[in-house]
Amino acid sequence: MAGIGFELRKILSRDSYTATLRAYLYAGLISSGPWVLSIISVMVIGVMSLGVVIPELLIRQFLVSVTYLMAASLIITGGAQLFFTRFISDRLFEKQEERILPNLVGILLVVTVSSGVLGFALLSVLFDQPFLYRLLMLANFVVLCNLWLTIVFLSGMKAYNRILLVMVAGYSLMVLCSFLLRFLKLEGLLMGLLIGHASLFFMFLFDILREYPAKQLVAFDFLKRKQVFISLLLTGLCYNLGIWVDKILFWFNPSTSTEVIGPLRASMLYDLPIFLAYLAIIPGMAVFLVRIETDFAEWYDRVYSAIRGGETL
Repeated sequence: MAGIGFELRKILSRDSYTATLRAYLYAGLISSGPWVLSIISVMVIGVMSLGVVIPELLIRQFLVSVTYLMAASLIITGGAQLFFTRFISDRLFEKQEERILPNLVGILLVVTVSSGVLGFALLSVLFDQPFLYRLLMLANFVVLCNLWLTIVFLSGMKAYNRILLVMVAGYSLMVLCSFLLRFLKLEGLLMGLLIGHASLFFMFLFDILREYPAKQLVAFDFLKRKQVFISLLLTGLCYNLGIWVDKILFWFNPSTSTEVIGPLRASMLYDLPIFLAYLAIIPGMAVFLVRIETDFAEWYDRVYSAIRGGETL
């Protein structure tokens, strides 16, 4: 667990209040930077569109559409994220790096097809919005499903700095494109969102291609029975459902929500407090990351090295 842990230990070794503060700020930026960047970017797009995207209801429709895209893509890919991380970890432990890239391409193909079919069915049946809106929603949904897999892949590599820098570039591009396309109203904002997330996905994929060269293009080893851990698939699904189920209950209760666009609803009563609560846990996430990546990581490595090396009790 070099990467972030090594950097944090180096900062903390200076043993001063300034160094400690710097370590926690660094950990907070790494642990919560990506999703804070995404929230800020979407909010900036909304603010920039005031006075241009008229009526303001269209801005709310954009923000709610993005929220549902995030929720649906995370829930759908939750099991795959955890399950595939385990597969990659096992291959790294076995020093079979050449099998990583083909299987990543394989799972991206599976996710692209399955999310595309599911998204097409839902948008065709439940939505009666213009064709361009539905097409952009489908494209954003598929791209996000693939993006989460590449991000969790890079997280497994402990490439925190790389993730953060690429996200700054990607979300800056998203804000710029949304600003330039805002004259297209709701569809223009969704197009900017798509360009930003697609650029993030391909930049992450480029990093992975560079890190793990392979002779084979596509493989589906992760689908072999011995590689499939049902418990991880269920855990990943339930984890993401657990994050979103409270919001879903408020969104689809008529007494706590209002219609926004098509079948999508929002709860002004609940959404703002939850947003503030998420911001409030950033210091806790920073503390947790520092402790895990410094104290715990060292002991974890020593214990498992002893077990694998056949040490005595």
